[in-house]
Amino acid sequence: MQKTREFAAHTPSEDQPDQWHPLKQHLCKVAIKSKQFAEKFGAGEIGYYGGLWHDLGKYNPNFQKYLEQCEVAARSGTGEPRDRVPHAIYGAKLAAEKFQPLALLIAGHHAGLQTYGMLHNALHGIDAATYATILQNAASEELDLEIAPTAKQQLPGLFQDRYRCELLLRLLFSCLVDADYLDTETHFAPTLAAQRGAQVTVVHLWETLKAAQRKLLNQVDNSTPVNQVRSQVYQACLDASPLAPGVFRLAVPTGGGKTRSGLGFALAHAVHHGLERVIVAVPYTSIIEQTVGVYRDIFGQAAVLEHHSAIAPEQDNEEDARSRQAQARLATQNWDAPLIVTTTVQLFESLFANRTSRCRKLHNIVNSVIILDEVQTLPTRLLEPILCVLKELCRQYRVSVVLCTATQPALEGKTPYLEGFAAGSVRDIVPEALAKEHFTALKRVNYTVPPEEWNWVEVARNVQSHQQALIILNTRKDALAVLEELATTDADHLFHLSTLLCGQHRREVLQQVRDRLSANQPCLLISTQVVEAGVDLDFPVVYRAIGPLDRIVQAAGRCNREGRRAEKGQVIVFSPKEGKLPPGEYRRAFEETKILLRRENLNWDDPNIFNEYFRKLYMGRNEHAEEIQRYRADLNYPKVAEMFKMIDDHTTPVVIEYDDRARALVHRIRRYGLHSDDLKALQPYLVGLRSREFQETEELRELVAPGLWLWRGNYHSTKGIAIGDDAIVRDPADLIF
Repeated sequence: MQKTREFAAHTPSEDQPDQWHPLKQHLCKVAIKSKQFAEKFGAGEIGYYGGLWHDLGKYNPNFQKYLEQCEVAARSGTGEPRDRVPHAIYGAKLAAEKFQPLALLIAGHHAGLQTYGMLHNALHGIDAATYATILQNAASEELDLEIAPTAKQQLPGLFQDRYRCELLLRLLFSCLVDADYLDTETHFAPTLAAQRGAQVTVVHLWETLKAAQRKLLNQVDNSTPVNQVRSQVYQACLDASPLAPGVFRLAVPTGGGKTRSGLGFALAHAVHHGLERVIVAVPYTSIIEQTVGVYRDIFGQAAVLEHHSAIAPEQDNEEDARSRQAQARLATQNWDAPLIVTTTVQLFESLFANRTSRCRKLHNIVNSVIILDEVQTLPTRLLEPILCVLKELCRQYRVSVVLCTATQPALEGKTPYLEGFAAGSVRDIVPEALAKEHFTALKRVNYTVPPEEWNWVEVARNVQSHQQALIILNTRKDALAVLEELATTDADHLFHLSTLLCGQHRREVLQQVRDRLSANQPCLLISTQVVEAGVDLDFPVVYRAIGPLDRIVQAAGRCNREGRRAEKGQVIVFSPKEGKLPPGEYRRAFEETKILLRRENLNWDDPNIFNEYFRKLYMGRNEHAEEIQRYRADLNYPKVAEMFKMIDDHTTPVVIEYDDRARALVHRIRRYGLHSDDLKALQPYLVGLRSREFQETEELRELVAPGLWLWRGNYHSTKGIAIGDDAIVRDPADLIF
């Protein structure tokens, strides 16, 4: 290779070994792409200069030598040079001199967003002679090193509202990172890059949904109360879709068809207002499996982007220059699709993240409709920052938010404990009077609350008096205890569901249960909260251990769901004598529910009961949320990311070799390594272990690829993964990825 070659951004790809990636070409293309992304929220010129200067430090002769060493090492197979040459800080130096807000974004475009204090310290360590050489080399290629005055005018009063500033810089960072990733991908993997871009639009999806809905209406019996309510809800969604973008409430009783109707509103609303995508965020992996299935039945496999993998490629090496590292980084989706189904954890932890891989997709939230399914499950301790960001997305970034659940939380209005959406700003998609009629019409169960506590023997005795029943417990350990009491030598009608089972196992159990219910065969299902929302089951009897009020009502949605039984279903809310409760918010909600249950003539079917219930839950000073907001105001992105965790104790997934497909996947990964396509294929075979469980089972795990563990311990055909009596205590957090 001649030293007289032009400055390069990256070494040649493996497919084109003689084609270096010209640096100026890379900078200009990233600038144009970043500008295109940022123009959606009026900051195109700022985005342009962020892209133009992000790799300015690669004009450093030492970095060019480093690239040469990388190429020689790649050809000889000796491995990459150990000593890397930092480059991002030099572009940040120029940005700090010309327009300071850009400096933070450029400095972090590999390592992640930092603080201004960290940036200040890093800038002081720059070698002046090297910086001067870099500027001279950039000028020799006629790179624009001055910022246009009009660019600075795009962000008037940038620091007047610190929360707005924090989100704006985060979105600009997303524009830069995604533009950089995409152009790098074009160099290293042009075939993959050519496949990017959505094949359909929200317009196509809306036309497809309308046709599917017409077909469905011709097939169902519209005389039943359930189908009448579903039809009215769908029509109300269409009627509301022309309303101006903002915040909406979709209050539909369980079984009222909110999955299809909510999507109908979102697509029609997006088409009417020229929005680009619909993002459906659900709290539970059990819901995501079913929701994605419903959508793919309508639109086809390729039209729905599912993003909730529990496995992520290692992110330790974000400055690498060789193609294999770049491609590993590029495996993360950037949400460039018209319909995305994800989890609330993925959505909100990304909105408060500082790492490039998590932030990359954020600019694609602009101009979208976000459906927050089962919105009542959002953690109370994080509501203040969540609502603050959602309000700003609606105010400044043409986002509409749909609060979707049968048990609506109290998120509107300002109280001493929570500043929700402005009073009167949340509009009902289904008019309030009609929604009340729907809840009354779909009153399909009677609730019973036995006054005495039951031990597990008494629970089992009561349950065994029914041919078909669903029993929902508060923890996995409690579910296993009841399962043990009910176990007999002839247990073909006894089933268990919890996150101790991998996803494929759960799907098979659910199908067996549905088949037995349809055939009117004996069926007892012992479960945790994994079945309480988004899982279509129709039992005549449901036993629910006392827990949060919204969870009890959600559980009731699995009882007489279709309303076809001659008599109302039975929901027995019992108090376990031996049961345990998850700590924190779940326990507090349990205590509030116990108080409500003491009321005479409690109307379980009145949706207004939840307004009072949730307001009580939100009372009290939330120091955790206040601290997050303080760090946001200080633009301390690392600390915000550290503190904003939807689950206190994150899980580490292990792979279960549950069937031949799982075994074949593991065999292929052992032989060829872990590829991005494997992440999705492995999803049905994962079980999440909490930190303690993971640490205590070292001898039962095997590392088969970076970040990927294979479970070598016992896996029971009914109980699932076996860890030990004391390791399995609580369950609700396991439902969320």
